[in-house]
Amino acid sequence: MNRPRHVPLRRCVACRTSAPKRDLVRLVRTDDRWALDLRQRAGGRGTSLCPACALAGVRRDDPARLKTFRRAFRQDADAVTALLRELEGALAATIADASPAAAAEPRPEGLVPGRPSTESPRPNGGMHD
Repeated sequence: MNRPRHVPLRRCVACRTSAPKRDLVRLVRTDDRWALDLRQRAGGRGTSLCPACALAGVRRDDPARLKTFRRAFRQDADAVTALLRELEGALAATIADASPAAAAEPRPEGLVPGRPSTESPRPNGGMHD
């Protein structure tokens, strides 16, 4: 039996929602400046932003998200906004791709809510084979 793959979760610093690591934008602070970490592996103090909060910080169209964005980055908010302005097109495309159909990702059998598992439970809780 194949075990479900672990998906690392991160939390957006602005809106505080959790999402898979690959769905968030990672920024890294090194040498007193912010940089974009596309590979999500750079050293230094890192932070994650959801695309909606990143776009709100750039466009300044959603007052609630903009306020949380500015609170999260404090005095560095303008520098982060300038960095994210370079990615505005990619962020908008990411939000457009996140539709309800994409969110309904197929789950392995036995993990679908309301549907019983086809495999009988093991007496030891599945800890040992």
